[in-house]
Amino acid sequence: MGKIPENILNEIQDRCDIVEVISNYISLKPSGRNFKACCPFHHEKTPSFVVSPDKQIYHCFGCNSGGNVFNFIKEYEKMDFIDAVKMLAEKTGVKLPEYKSHDDQDSSVVSTLYSINDIAVNYYSNFLEKAGSSSDVKRYIVKRGLDAVVLKKFRVGYADSSWKALIDYLSGRGVKQDMILKAGLVTKGKDGAYYDLFRNRIIFPIFDARDKVVGFGARVMDEAMPKYINSPETAIYKKGLHLYGLNFAKANIKEKNFAIITEGYLDVMTCHQYGVANSIASLGTALTTEQIRLLKRYTHNVVMLYDADQAGEMASLRGLDLFLEEGMNVKIATLEKGHDPDSFLRKFGREKFDTAINKSKSLFTYKLDILKNKFDKRDPESKAEIIKEMLSTIYKVKNAIVKAEYIRLLSYELSVKEDAVWEELKKIKDKRPSDFNRSKQDVKRPIEISPAEKILTRLMLEDINVVKIVKDELKPSDFRNHDIRNIAEALFLIDTDGGLIDVGRLINSMENKVPQNVVSFIVNEEVDIKDKEKNVCDCIMSIKKENRSRLLKDIQSRLDIAQKSGYEEEEKRLLEEFNQIIKKGV
Repeated sequence: MGKIPENILNEIQDRCDIVEVISNYISLKPSGRNFKACCPFHHEKTPSFVVSPDKQIYHCFGCNSGGNVFNFIKEYEKMDFIDAVKMLAEKTGVKLPEYKSHDDQDSSVVSTLYSINDIAVNYYSNFLEKAGSSSDVKRYIVKRGLDAVVLKKFRVGYADSSWKALIDYLSGRGVKQDMILKAGLVTKGKDGAYYDLFRNRIIFPIFDARDKVVGFGARVMDEAMPKYINSPETAIYKKGLHLYGLNFAKANIKEKNFAIITEGYLDVMTCHQYGVANSIASLGTALTTEQIRLLKRYTHNVVMLYDADQAGEMASLRGLDLFLEEGMNVKIATLEKGHDPDSFLRKFGREKFDTAINKSKSLFTYKLDILKNKFDKRDPESKAEIIKEMLSTIYKVKNAIVKAEYIRLLSYELSVKEDAVWEELKKIKDKRPSDFNRSKQDVKRPIEISPAEKILTRLMLEDINVVKIVKDELKPSDFRNHDIRNIAEALFLIDTDGGLIDVGRLINSMENKVPQNVVSFIVNEEVDIKDKEKNVCDCIMSIKKENRSRLLKDIQSRLDIAQKSGYEEEEKRLLEEFNQIIKKGV
């Protein structure tokens, strides 16, 4: 097996929560937004091992071990990188294709699929823009109350009723038909010919968290069935790994520290149109562990938004236990019967919508209310059913204090002795893997980075807008530290049109260029940097001054040699260069 494509590493990483993985080896304790422990790689009494769930990386400030989940497994299990990836791939169910050594074919396919999707997005959105005001599609858009701003933001498009319009367009752009099939945009007929998958439908591009189009959803404009058609799973699209609208919502989710999960594309778009920018959707399926772990990078708090009919379904509520298993706080909000978020906002407006969100109940309270209405709590057998159903949820709660309080409330509500409820809880077997002992490893070499370069790199890794500023002022070669230079080079290549930097994935993209512990050392340091703008300016100025001083010393040294050796032309050239730098200043 040769180099593993970055998209495969990212898929495995999306299915792994680094806190959960490391918790299976050592005991972690919460410390603000992070977790701490005594390092498993060297002996220490005071915890200096920090795990960041937001950034999906770890770092020990005692021995300088650090990186993403792959590096932890590699170091802890004493195996090479490929074996660490294989181990996590097996645990997460990701299939690793066989790759020929030094063969970048699969990476090339992935890149091509992204390019095809980008072309298709532009094609569909242009088609929508050109549609006449009296056309069916424009009438439908007006009927749904979607404005031009939100349509452009979500890059909504339209596929006309022809059978081969898109395939002819892509073929005309030099795209091979077998690649269009791999992108999931066409189907193969019984006659062996290719036909457009989406016809006479509104097109909703599906983005991953990094703003790349991975697939499409398509909706009819009448009551025809099926109402929605979605892209099949491809090399870059697996619906259980993505959340619709997360790329647009993640910054707002992080700011408000909670996410609102709706059901469909239009719900999310209408929410954003009305300023509810922390709204996302589960792509019409039951939420998966991978989706929850992806969301957990931005918040630990979720409000599930159900309509009045859906909220009473126990199957839906049982699915929410996944949030508790992942250490998330989940609440449930309901809207008036017959309304989804889209219709509710258009009829009642933002204020009433916010009121419904503020009235959301915890999963425990909501589920208990439903069960009490369903069963006669005076009947012993009914009490037992309620307790059985509630304990399946309470068991998943990780916080011992919250769990104990729920047990107390449940026993009180049903007039059952608390000891009896605890006894029933004990009957549920714990399936979590146990910890085991580890051998220790040597302390790594110190990481030496100038304060200015370290602070500036951290600020770039935390805020993509800082990358834009630094890119205008410095070149990668302006950084003295070789690793920092490579990090800057990678950051300068990132699309800076919006979004957050995924540090865990950035590490994957810089494989063999930057040691993982250098990145974790920079971003996991628990020092609050205040006045970001001033720090950025000061660091840039400091780096420029250091480079200028170094350059002047170098010229002075060469000038001395030229003077002693009698090289008049070289002396003259160096003097001119020296004076030019002095005049230019920083």
